[in-house]
Amino acid sequence: MVKLKLGVDVGGTFTDVVGISEDGQVFYSKTPSTPQDQSIGVLTGIQGLLSQLSLQADSVTGVAHGTTVATNTLLERNGAVTALITTQGFRDVLHIGRQSRPELYDLHARKQAPLVPRWLRREATERTLHTGSVLVQLDADELKKTVSELVEEGGESIAVCFLHAYANPENERLALEAIREVAPTLPVSVSSAILPEFREFERMNTTVLNAYVQPRMQHYISQLRGRLDENSIFAPLTIMQSSGGMMTAQVAASRSVNTLLSGPAGGVLAAEFLSKITPFHNVITGDLGGTSFDVAVVQNGEVAVTGEGTIEGFMVKFPHIDITTIGAGGGSIAWLDNGGALRVGPRSAGAVPGPVCYQKGGTEPTVTDAHAVLGRVGEHLLGGKMSLDVEAARLVIQDKLANKLGMTVEEVAEGILRVANSNMVRAIRVMTVERGIDPRKFALLPYGGAGALHAVELARALDIPTVVIPVAPGNFSAFGLLVAPIRYDESCTYHRHQKDVVLEEIEALFEEMEAAARQEMERDGVTEDSVDFQRKVDTRYFGQAYELTIPISNEKMNAEIWEKLVCDFSQAHEQSYGFRKENDPLELVTLRLSVVGKTDQTALYAEGSRGTGTPKRSGVRKAFFAGRWMDTDIYQRDDLLVGDTFTGPAIIEETGATSVIGPGDTAQVDVRKNLIVTIADHETCRAAAEAGK
Repeated sequence: MVKLKLGVDVGGTFTDVVGISEDGQVFYSKTPSTPQDQSIGVLTGIQGLLSQLSLQADSVTGVAHGTTVATNTLLERNGAVTALITTQGFRDVLHIGRQSRPELYDLHARKQAPLVPRWLRREATERTLHTGSVLVQLDADELKKTVSELVEEGGESIAVCFLHAYANPENERLALEAIREVAPTLPVSVSSAILPEFREFERMNTTVLNAYVQPRMQHYISQLRGRLDENSIFAPLTIMQSSGGMMTAQVAASRSVNTLLSGPAGGVLAAEFLSKITPFHNVITGDLGGTSFDVAVVQNGEVAVTGEGTIEGFMVKFPHIDITTIGAGGGSIAWLDNGGALRVGPRSAGAVPGPVCYQKGGTEPTVTDAHAVLGRVGEHLLGGKMSLDVEAARLVIQDKLANKLGMTVEEVAEGILRVANSNMVRAIRVMTVERGIDPRKFALLPYGGAGALHAVELARALDIPTVVIPVAPGNFSAFGLLVAPIRYDESCTYHRHQKDVVLEEIEALFEEMEAAARQEMERDGVTEDSVDFQRKVDTRYFGQAYELTIPISNEKMNAEIWEKLVCDFSQAHEQSYGFRKENDPLELVTLRLSVVGKTDQTALYAEGSRGTGTPKRSGVRKAFFAGRWMDTDIYQRDDLLVGDTFTGPAIIEETGATSVIGPGDTAQVDVRKNLIVTIADHETCRAAAEAGK
């Protein structure tokens, strides 16, 4: 019997399912998302794929899941009523925050309101020193009264963050025991378990975020597990972390903050995997779905993982793939501002009601409606399962925009795409140009249902020479869930001036973290010989406020490893800031350990069959490019074979995605059936359009 491991990625509009058999065959399915309860769409997608392959539920060996439940909870501000208990005198740390003011010259900037209002922030009698010594032991009886009051006042989740708990978690452990006595079923997030690192504001904010999203995440995982079991799918369920690794559903339910970037992480992991098996080791990823556009960078086959950042205005500190997100997608609504200028997004029609052409009750013109009007997408999607009403899209653009602008429907539709593209170009520049990365030395890798519709124009605007369109771009993020390993990230504060560093202490702390990680991996069924440990140290020059994370050898800490750390830090500092200060002493801050369960990926992404070089064309239709209607070749992705080459304008259709090749662009199918597009410059593109081909 065929056995399948499934990857399920929930997007704003569609839920994607990928199944990989034991012999490496890859199968795809796509179904509309169900925002009211994501688990319904997940189960529908899984059942659709099984039905398509005539397989039973017991053929599923595992379900890897990328979810936006935690993200949506934060975006929609509908998390739990959260209370905070902290050290006496530190009640307002959450409100004060940092002095950092990225919008210094914005006269209308407003500080994000804390997730915990002041009346739900309470103080506890306790105190731990920065050395780890307990100055005042927790008054447990007082704390129990506080918890009872919070429960009576409607508290649904509690965050506990005591001063210097990273150095000694004893008082936080006592607090957890006391809370359990008063409210045994109440979700509790303890900072020493969520983020055992110094910097009070970041630790407190991250712990509060976990407490805020945890109840909804717990409910979702329980609901999904129940639906799977009810349908005889008893396979293990794993959840994608923000760091690009998988964790068990049980861990995700308790450390929910680590799933805040679960959704976009899968596609970046797939891009990293693809970059290692193709000549394109440096790629910019563009994940464009129904509601958002996510950008990441893969350099030398490795994705960047950062330790801190801002999500929806909230400072967080946990390992996550370095991604920037904007509100732009196929469902982004086009509108006119007060000055009569055309704007696109960030408001989206989402999955319900969706674009007008989807015939689900949408009433606002969207990016997808513009593509439909311009002939960029056919009248049927999802392999014929969804029909588009192109005339309805024309009418809504005419009524809402074209009449008011005094332009034709085609001109406005093309303008919608130009405005949307300019928003996406800015997002790519944030991740590249603004960080000293030259996008012209990278390839652009688009995915998501709408990524390949926009990719060639984005590349042309940024002078990126090559676009790599993967197989099944609409399901690429779900594929990434299947190449992602089980991963956990451990950390502990080790705040020492260089002269006070004791190598034996560092080694002992790393070994302690490794022992804890081995237990976690053993619990998840990962054998000892399948585990990789990656040691890192947060380092800075003495007196600096922020540090760089430097990888070190996994061997026992010694003088040679220390010297290399010093050298590597100086090089990294010069690369990041343009200078080094080799005579200045260093200061260590945090020891980090990434624990990765290795997986065999040799059977994935098989090579395709070779063709004659001339692809089979499925038809020709009129599509609008560069201000004119043009005869455009239509190809079916399944018909394209290795070595096939063609020139745009062309449209490639497949279940779950459509790819657009512009006038003058050249596409070739590589050995793994990726579509490699060589981008024509603006003049060549314009000349090709004027010549009619």
